[in-house]
Amino acid sequence: MNKLTVEEFENVIDKYQDMLLKIAYSYTKNTFDSEDIVQDVFVKFYRARKTFDSEEHIKNWLIRVTINRSIDYIKRNKRILSDDEYINNLPDTLESRDDEEIYNLVSSLRKDYRVIITLFYYDDYSIKDIASILNIKENNVKVRLNRARCKLKELLEERNKNGKR
Repeated sequence: MNKLTVEEFENVIDKYQDMLLKIAYSYTKNTFDSEDIVQDVFVKFYRARKTFDSEEHIKNWLIRVTINRSIDYIKRNKRILSDDEYINNLPDTLESRDDEEIYNLVSSLRKDYRVIITLFYYDDYSIKDIASILNIKENNVKVRLNRARCKLKELLEERNKNGKR
């Protein structure tokens, strides 16, 4: 795939935009900044003079670039959101108060755990796929996923103990 047609480019956007927004949001916790990052990723993709071997190669490239751009954004804009600002910037895809609370707990995890949880549970990637996307070993993905689950369990137990549910 050397030069994309407009239609092919639009298909790539339609197919991956929501997934990339979730990934960027898991880093920035801000809808507008996430949209800017994803737009930048798609511009970079369109301008890339790269030959992609498959649809999977495109997807992995887009995810990797989104993660890198998100990390760059955080380094440039170390900023802490207030609770109100954070709640107001939650994605519109959360369907219930429980979803919002779980998403808040996931968002409170360390970045490396948050990304693994997002890719595994929200985007339905396998451990093998996540290892490929993040360029780490499958065992590292399993360890991080397990640690993230344990941390989420602790947070849920703490929330329930404090009477928030």
